[in-house]
Amino acid sequence: MWYPGHIEKAKRNIRKVIKYVDAVVEVLDARIPATSRAYEYSDVFSSKQEVFLLNKTDIADPKVTRVWKDHFKSTGEKVFYISLKEQSIKSLLNREIAPSIRSRLREKRILIVGMPNVGKSTLVNRLKGRKTARVRSEPGTTTGPQWVQISDTLFVMDTPGILYRNLFSESIRTKLMAVGSVVPSPEGLLEASKKVYDLIASRYGKRTLEDSLRLSFEDALEMLRKVSKSRGLLRSGGEEDTIKAANFFLKELAMGRFGRFSYELPGEDDEEDK
Repeated sequence: MWYPGHIEKAKRNIRKVIKYVDAVVEVLDARIPATSRAYEYSDVFSSKQEVFLLNKTDIADPKVTRVWKDHFKSTGEKVFYISLKEQSIKSLLNREIAPSIRSRLREKRILIVGMPNVGKSTLVNRLKGRKTARVRSEPGTTTGPQWVQISDTLFVMDTPGILYRNLFSESIRTKLMAVGSVVPSPEGLLEASKKVYDLIASRYGKRTLEDSLRLSFEDALEMLRKVSKSRGLLRSGGEEDTIKAANFFLKELAMGRFGRFSYELPGEDDEEDK
């Protein structure tokens, strides 16, 4: 888990390199474009050109993504919509993103930032063509800044996951758990899955989850019990294991295995969450 001290340390590290870059490319999760923005770093990035990549559009709700497209168009921000599973990101960067970045020199240097697990290291690996940055499912795997040369005139730097805006806000934390950027402790799995269940049910209705899981249930606990039975996630002796089921539910949901969900619309966030 990240605390304010971690955020301040990350800020200091980024300040050391920010003066060398022409632009900041911030990777966002298309399911939570507002929550995944690095608001704590706006003062650090303010002197640089900013470009936003909304990743995971392939598992976000396409109707909600269209609303976000209209929103960003109205704000005039440079936003590109991508799926690192499907898209030629190197071509996108060279042909569209890099030309939109101004530089006084022939070489352009780009800093890639974003919260854990939005796809920063995957992005760098795809650009480079081999796995130079480590990619794992755990948040914060990338351990330090590293420059990667993409072409004769383009360099990018990956950074560790750098943010949570108000991690202690329940609504923010729930959305981060829904997309896999915050991983609850083993003892917190049941409560986390209940909160995420409530989030989805409030936006899409319980029936949508029932259809996705091909199960019927009345609440989160019954859902976990039935998931435990149907997926063979049992204790020794054949008893239901709702902890295993909760872990399965959160991981599969974050990977988009239960359907295409998005968890916020423009202008929804409360001031206390900012």
